[in-house]
Amino acid sequence: MKNIYKILILTFVTIQICACSNDWLNVQPENKIETSISIKSLSDVQAAVVGIYNQLQSYEYYGARMSYYADVTGDDMQSNGDTKRCASFYRYAYTAENAPRSLWEQPYKVIRLANNILAAIDKVPVNANQTATLNDLKGQALFFRALAHFDVTRVYGYPYAKDNGASWGASIIKEANGPKVKPKRNTVAECYNNLIIPDLIESINLMTGTKSTTTGRINKWGAKLLLSRVYLYKGDNTNALKEAEECITGAKAASYSLWTNTGYLTGWTTPFSSESLFELVNLVTDRTGNDGIGYLCYDKGYDDIILTKSFWDILNSDSNDVRLKLTTKGEKKPSSKTYNLYILKYTNDIDVQNANVVMYRLSEAYLNAAEAAVKLTDNDKALTYLNAIVTRANPSKSVTGTVTLDRVLDERRKEMFGEGHRAFDLLRNNKVISRTGTSHSKVLPDYAISIDWNNYRIVLPVPKYEVDANADIKSQQNPNW
Repeated sequence: MKNIYKILILTFVTIQICACSNDWLNVQPENKIETSISIKSLSDVQAAVVGIYNQLQSYEYYGARMSYYADVTGDDMQSNGDTKRCASFYRYAYTAENAPRSLWEQPYKVIRLANNILAAIDKVPVNANQTATLNDLKGQALFFRALAHFDVTRVYGYPYAKDNGASWGASIIKEANGPKVKPKRNTVAECYNNLIIPDLIESINLMTGTKSTTTGRINKWGAKLLLSRVYLYKGDNTNALKEAEECITGAKAASYSLWTNTGYLTGWTTPFSSESLFELVNLVTDRTGNDGIGYLCYDKGYDDIILTKSFWDILNSDSNDVRLKLTTKGEKKPSSKTYNLYILKYTNDIDVQNANVVMYRLSEAYLNAAEAAVKLTDNDKALTYLNAIVTRANPSKSVTGTVTLDRVLDERRKEMFGEGHRAFDLLRNNKVISRTGTSHSKVLPDYAISIDWNNYRIVLPVPKYEVDANADIKSQQNPNW
């Protein structure tokens, strides 16, 4: 795995120094520090952790690609043309030779940075007043190491429920390894059980739950939200419900709350609002810019990603649903009676290029709890958590009777569109991705019209340069690639 070698031996990490406030995380790029030898103080740890956030901002990771991957491979959003940046994902039109490499490469950069920190942090001298801060930083590093492994596992490994986690997932890397290491891939089950879940649990125990209104950093409640999602992906519904409920209760006690119906739209334009458990901060001096998710979804920007007509029709079935206001029609296409349909979640800011990327919202905790409750046949809890979202969207609406999984997934679809969930949500529940409606590309391949978890294209092939560099990985390439 030649590229993993490069990632593991890269010794420099971007360090950012205060720009807009006194908080160490609200920063801009300034200089570089050799992480393998220079993490000797609390300030060194802080600087190194900032490097992880900087890596997440990349347009090749959560700045864009990871944020839209599951939407354009699903049925709610699509590429606005066959040559756009997301077109190969949307059309499932790649080969083992040319498949995008970023969703493998970028997480391993984060893993390298996290492992460098974790290898040094327990040796950093601190006084009694600094211990909690150091523990919080260690928790953040553990969280992002778990997140990166989770992302590789769900993009390159089949859904856990398909084969009880027997397929190949990520290559687990826990150490700050040198250039000669040749890690094999681990199974999906091993990734969940041996790293992702243990790292998240430890990170939750170390991190503070304090809500910040000035900086974007992960905390205990964002980590609990991700852990509840991980348990859902794994099919452990008891723990998924437990973590989601603890997230809701703890976040409320820390002054988080669901946006109200009247405050829903402004929630998307207000940094660090009440519902935002974690968002990536983009400053004028430190941003993804034109390649970021906001500009890709902007009709006056690159105009790459639009809504599907089928999803637009679902939202429009209730004209009083506040979420409908986060969509809009574009100008009529030349020589056509149709319109492009746009998402406004990332384009409501004055400067679209600077839009923060909201990664974790309290809404998801309610939806995770509702889904887990349905699968545990706890209908009372399913109704409680689902109606918190349904009634917030339209105060005149509520759900009664027996809640089904499809009803929860429909609500999840309407609440979370454009936030990187849809294809994962369908496939992990053994549902079919159906690309129907008039807006889809006329050259959409037949195999990309109806997709289920038996279609080998739902997992990306391990990038060619990794396969070429490591015989073990070559023997572990995903089937049919």
